[in-house]
Amino acid sequence: MKPDALERLLMDSALGRLDADVEVLLTDYLAGNPGAATQSQELQEVVHSATKAVRKPVPAAALPSPIQRFVWRHRAEQVLALAASFVVGVGITILVFTTNLHREAAVASRTVTIPGTETRQTLVASKTQSLPFWSNQRLYLLASSQSGANAKEILK
Repeated sequence: MKPDALERLLMDSALGRLDADVEVLLTDYLAGNPGAATQSQELQEVVHSATKAVRKPVPAAALPSPIQRFVWRHRAEQVLALAASFVVGVGITILVFTTNLHREAAVASRTVTIPGTETRQTLVASKTQSLPFWSNQRLYLLASSQSGANAKEILK
C-alpha cells in the first residue's frame, strides 16, 4: 500500500469516518504490518487529545466595569475649556487694538507739508519711508525723483 493512501486511511479511521468494509480491510492490513499499526495508534491518540481539548467549555470572559466619570471632573473640564477660549479671545482683541493704535499714531504723526517749502529729495525720502520696502509705489517714487535717463534704467 502507498504511504500517502495509508496515511489518509489511518486519519479517516481515527476520526471514525471509514465505511465498515474498508475498516475491516485496514484492520487486516495493520495486523500484518506492525509499523503501520504503531502509526495508527499514535494518530488515534493525537485525534483523541485534540477532540478532548476542543470540547472543553471556554470560560466566559468577564466584561470590564464601565468607566465612571465624576461629575465635578466633567464640570472642571468644561470650565477650563471656557476659560481657555476667553483668554484666546482677549488676546486676539488686544492684538487687534494695539495694531490699530500704532496705525492711527503713524497716520497722526505725519505732517502735511507744502511741496514748495521742502526740496524734492526730502519729500521723496519721507514718502518712501512710509511704504513697504519691496512695493511698486516706492520703486516708482525713487525712479521719478531721479533724472529721466536713470529712471528708465531703475524701472527695468
